[in-house]
Amino acid sequence: MPSLEHEFPLDIIRHNPEAAVELLESAQRVPVPKFGRVRCESGDATTTAAVEYRIDSAVVCEDDDVPKMAIIIENQLKKDENKEYSWPVYVANLRARLRCPVRLVVLVPKEGVSQWSGTPIDLGCGEIRPLPLLMGTLPPVTDPEKARAHPELAIIAAAHNTKSPRSEEGQAALHALLAAFEAIDQSMTSLYSDYVLAALPREAREYLEEIMGTGTYEYQTKLFRRSFADGKANGLAEAVVTVLESRGIDIPSSARERIASCTDRDTLTSWLQHAAVADSVEVMFGDS
Repeated sequence: MPSLEHEFPLDIIRHNPEAAVELLESAQRVPVPKFGRVRCESGDATTTAAVEYRIDSAVVCEDDDVPKMAIIIENQLKKDENKEYSWPVYVANLRARLRCPVRLVVLVPKEGVSQWSGTPIDLGCGEIRPLPLLMGTLPPVTDPEKARAHPELAIIAAAHNTKSPRSEEGQAALHALLAAFEAIDQSMTSLYSDYVLAALPREAREYLEEIMGTGTYEYQTKLFRRSFADGKANGLAEAVVTVLESRGIDIPSSARERIASCTDRDTLTSWLQHAAVADSVEVMFGDS
């Protein structure tokens, strides 16, 4: 089963493909070609051979409906020597289909995986150079205005690299995170906020709870207030149900009752993390 760490940035890209462009810029630190719009592209990279190849995420930057650049996003949590052979297939097939340059960005959690994934792949007639992006190096967005302008990047950075709220930078990043949610389409805030709450360390969640408890912060979205309502478990229980519903997972009445009656916050937090990636409530509960 894919983990929350694997699926979170990919879900954001599916809902807003421009986030892939921002991640590419963070990885290569040079401007991208001029484009008018960005769209998601099919992740299929399969030929007539029996082996099926599927890209984690692919987006296309277009200008006047002409592809100018494609971006492949692979979220690689550990080393996998098979990628030396599958990644070139992804790049070549997407390039042939779209007839434009292709960039391969690899999101990685650890330095060792970053060094491995950034090694050029020798094809015998040239090479492919993946661009590793160590997620923990994404600088936290601490400026609320920047967070509103680039909310997805602020959310991804907060989920992967939140400083301690005891530090000035950590507090600023969490306040900017709330500002980022002000700029997100309301149809997506439920999924995003619950993902972030599941990914944040306990200390950061407690600081956000404190902010919302004061009643002085201007952020008015009910989702964080729901999840932090008086610090009680019912907010987490509602968050679990919201994530499952947003993903189209069937929730039998018995499962709803089990979630609603649970008062252990650690258990609910675990369910929330699994709700983001599980394909059934039984899998989320660990019953199968």
